[in-house]
Amino acid sequence: MFISTPCKALESRYFIVETWLLELYWSCLVCPRGLKGRLRLSRISNLLIFISCALLLMALPLSRPVAAGQWPLAIEKIRTGEHGVSTRLVIDFNRKTDFRVFHLANPARIVIDLPPADWHIAKSQFMLHGLLQGYRSGTLDDGLTRVIFDLRKTAVVDESYFLPKNDFEKDRLVIDLKPASANLFDGRLTDVFGSRDLKGPGTPAFVSGYSDLRNKSVQRLVVPADPISAPPAALPLKAPLSNKQRKRYTIVIDAGHGGGDPGALGPYGIREKNITLAVAREIERQLEETGRYNVVLTRDRDVYIKLRERVDISRRVKADLFVSVHADKIARTGVRGASIYTLSENASDAETARLAEEENNAGVVAGVDLAAESEDVAGILLDLAMREKMNESKLLSHYLETAFLNNNVRLLPNSHRAAGFAVLKAPDVPSVLIETGFLSNGEEAKLLSSSLFQRRIAGAVVDGVDSYFRKILALQKM
Repeated sequence: MFISTPCKALESRYFIVETWLLELYWSCLVCPRGLKGRLRLSRISNLLIFISCALLLMALPLSRPVAAGQWPLAIEKIRTGEHGVSTRLVIDFNRKTDFRVFHLANPARIVIDLPPADWHIAKSQFMLHGLLQGYRSGTLDDGLTRVIFDLRKTAVVDESYFLPKNDFEKDRLVIDLKPASANLFDGRLTDVFGSRDLKGPGTPAFVSGYSDLRNKSVQRLVVPADPISAPPAALPLKAPLSNKQRKRYTIVIDAGHGGGDPGALGPYGIREKNITLAVAREIERQLEETGRYNVVLTRDRDVYIKLRERVDISRRVKADLFVSVHADKIARTGVRGASIYTLSENASDAETARLAEEENNAGVVAGVDLAAESEDVAGILLDLAMREKMNESKLLSHYLETAFLNNNVRLLPNSHRAAGFAVLKAPDVPSVLIETGFLSNGEEAKLLSSSLFQRRIAGAVVDGVDSYFRKILALQKM
């Protein structure tokens, strides 16, 4: 049975019982019987209740948790991602913890043992990708929590390590998997990563959802000779920001359509303009909660803003990123899933020519002083600057795609697409347009209308933006 009583609830029980004891003490030993507003039980009855409560209080655990390590362990999030043929599994916790990771055969599985842990996420709210296809969890006789992941095909643990929390991430266990032959897998059955001597509190426990969690081979595992100390080069770590590196980036969030332009119309009276505004506001809230971003909305109410004006807003505030939020609609009602657009090559060529012609005397655009250059040179420099921003837009799109999958937001096949959307044509701001889903699909239209799913989309955007800036900072340091 999983631990289900957090420490705050324990402290609350102490407070309630202590308050009740004081009230009864006042009632039975101090106040005359029958006073208005006081308990009207006899003093003998009150005294008996007083003694019972005292015994109850003594039965509660005597020590309250004071150090971070004493708080019950909680699994807060599970994420998976793919990098080539490898798969990364990340488990977020509320604090640092010991762990043990090993392989089981027949069928091929990856096993994680943890100290007694609670689940702070619904187990159905995450999806597995890559080499992982299913999981089970339960509690061993000694109280340890065991999570078993099924493999789509034979694979082995390449690296397994624990990372402390930082500005962007919680305390987390990272496990990198790579495909392997059956012989290699069999040869790794004696390997264990983490704490070989991990022990539970020793309390017999009920096993949920899996009848063979108590596999005794755990006791015969040996620690590999070389300790794991660093992640593989193919899957780089997300480095925390130093104090000198920190700055508040400006992000413009554009809620598509608005006012007299309702956008796509879905069933049940759903309008795209309302969906995009709700999602934009939620993205704004979550980004600002991090303390790392200043957020500007192109519209914060039901009004229409011209497309070119939306781009101008991002340039006026010197935005570091521009994210436009939309929802799609097509005739095929079975199609569903999000997609992310960046500016197409053809559209960028035309926009470069227009900018060079219209703004040749306008000063600095995309870091290019157009007024100081000839028309031909200005056009070349502006083209180079725009292509740099297009590459940054594609980088942002990549991290958003990964974040959407990790947050269980369905994506279309080939979800990164290119088009000539007007709002993507800011020459000096990396820009993406997110189609959050299809209002033509009844089920997805309901999802897009729900605040829970809107929060999930916003969370994915925040994760993608965080990953993008981590990468940009890493590139700047090279």
